[in-house]
Amino acid sequence: MIKIILCVMMIVASAVVLAQNTAQAQSHMRLGHFELPNSRRATITALEERLEPFYHGVASGDPTSDGVVIWTRVTPRDADVSIPVRWVIALDTGLTQPVKQGSTVALLEKDYTVKIDLTGLQSNTVYYYAFQAYDKASLIGRTRTFPISGAEHARVAVVSCSNYPAGYFNAYGAIAKRNDIDVVLHLGDYIYEYGADSLSYAGATGKQLGRMHAPANEIISLADYRARYNQYRLDPDLRALHQQHPVVHVYDDHESANDSYTDGAENHQAAEGDWQVRKGLSLRACQEWMPTREYSGMRIYRRLLYGELVDITMLDTRLDGRDKQIEDLGKDASASAKAELESPTRKLISTTQFDWLVSELTSSAAQWHLIGNQVLFTQFNVESIDTAYMFNAVGPLYAAFLRPQVPALQNLIESAFYGDVWSNYPAQRKALCDALMLAKVNNVIISTGDFHCSFATDVEQTWKGDTTSVAVEFVTPSVTSPNFDENLSSQAFLRPILNPLLATIDTTLYKLNDHLLWSDIVNHGYQIIDIKSDRVQADWFFMKTTTTRTTEESWARGYVVNQGTARALLTVEQAPGKQRQDVPAPFDPPSIQLSAGLDEPLVQKIKLMSFGPVPVTSALSLTLHAMSDCSATAYVITTSGERVVEQDVSLPGGISTLAIDTGKLSQGSYLVALRFGDQQIAFSVVVKR
Repeated sequence: MIKIILCVMMIVASAVVLAQNTAQAQSHMRLGHFELPNSRRATITALEERLEPFYHGVASGDPTSDGVVIWTRVTPRDADVSIPVRWVIALDTGLTQPVKQGSTVALLEKDYTVKIDLTGLQSNTVYYYAFQAYDKASLIGRTRTFPISGAEHARVAVVSCSNYPAGYFNAYGAIAKRNDIDVVLHLGDYIYEYGADSLSYAGATGKQLGRMHAPANEIISLADYRARYNQYRLDPDLRALHQQHPVVHVYDDHESANDSYTDGAENHQAAEGDWQVRKGLSLRACQEWMPTREYSGMRIYRRLLYGELVDITMLDTRLDGRDKQIEDLGKDASASAKAELESPTRKLISTTQFDWLVSELTSSAAQWHLIGNQVLFTQFNVESIDTAYMFNAVGPLYAAFLRPQVPALQNLIESAFYGDVWSNYPAQRKALCDALMLAKVNNVIISTGDFHCSFATDVEQTWKGDTTSVAVEFVTPSVTSPNFDENLSSQAFLRPILNPLLATIDTTLYKLNDHLLWSDIVNHGYQIIDIKSDRVQADWFFMKTTTTRTTEESWARGYVVNQGTARALLTVEQAPGKQRQDVPAPFDPPSIQLSAGLDEPLVQKIKLMSFGPVPVTSALSLTLHAMSDCSATAYVITTSGERVVEQDVSLPGGISTLAIDTGKLSQGSYLVALRFGDQQIAFSVVVKR
């Protein structure tokens, strides 16, 4: 979406040639590689010191009725390839009422990130958790499990599109201050792949604020993607969001590259290497740095159940089976493009995901169905810009200048609303609507990001000759990524006519789309979706600014969907919050050791008795003691994180030996890891020939 707006600017303002940055990718394994302006370095350093070595804080995600994923990252002090880490989860902020504890290892192989997929927790319960490494504790995080049944009220925050150089993440900070949010849905564009020289993608604002992208180049390698997540997760507002609330994240395109699809991306060129390799590296970094539950094949589409009140279905509309979008669009599109657009085999999501989605929705017993979706689902008509309004609004002088540009402007606005959206895949979109109507699936709310605008729409579709609404779509604004006004106003000569141009877009949308209930194309913020058995209300909150740090916000608009309907109605006030306000997690890490107050010591299921020879030649022999029969996986990993040996083993109770073949390994240092459940044994070896 953002690329289209920028193209409009370039057509109207004439072409601007941007210098391409040729800086080489750098590995940012540790902090200290990010150059900050002197005016801000002291503040950031002071903030980081209290968190060492957990500079990136903690996070949790993908809650279920009996579990949740907890996450942290340990910054290594020395050239460690593995760092022992303890964790604890408790019922209180002081961690004096622990319910589970354990240990693991932060590995170079995973960029020193740690994820624990906890189970066996109580439903509908607030928990507090922390990690410990190098005898220091992390921030304490707050998380929640979902109810099994009997749920009467759920509150979900929705965010999307947080471009670091475009401004401060004030929306994240505002959500972090709320104490009655059950979960945060992040609909993608959590990071952006552009380099620091991409001034048209908010780099100019980044220079002013001292928030330039690091590394400076467009991110392509695994080290690049890791470094970009590293930078974003140091932001205090994003860190606070993750500390206070569980997050359910799905990627969109900028987690890999702009306008990505299964076999390529608009922002991927042949000189940047093989797309499938780049895509895999971006997914690996995303999996490492996000508190998401991991599935085979790096699948991210999934469903979470909030009791019988609502199921939350998260889609992958970006990389799972998506065909390349058609660029030749609109009323002037070629006959061949129109035929291709209408092909019944064109897919936005894979057939496997589509069948799964229909099955989940049609078989669900939940009262409401909330779909986390990346790109615009509602069909818009923008085939005739209201030029009469525009020319009258801008005045005769600007009208004479703009008149020759109208065809190009028309084509580009059509690309925005017909390109990177579900309408570019009309057969599959219609098939989904038809499946919902045929199965009489009611109470469907589509929650969408990507567009950097706010929309409330009824999702209309022709069914048996009549036009009906099958769902309601609520589109969340961007956290910082540039809107129409910011992109247009970056051209100085357009500023005098900025308001008329924006009004023309609004007028065109409302005039041609009766199902559009409300739009806002200039503000940043987030949504709260408030769910009760008889109705769902979506509230939009806009931030006062993104160019200074503040959590000052205002309620902008609210729409209600009543049970059994697929139409949204304007409301005059925001939905009241929950009566229960959860105690927030503390601002500072605890000074005590995490073992304090724990009733039982951690029991290691497998103990390493010995290993050899040292150095290793053709084979490494391990002597192990297992408390009972168990399964494990042995790995040999290079210092750069590459797995060169992976071996599944079954260990009998008692003492046994395990041989690992190292005959094909090159001479050098390696990490050996033996993983079993949420525990791990890890040590370094040297192979010599």
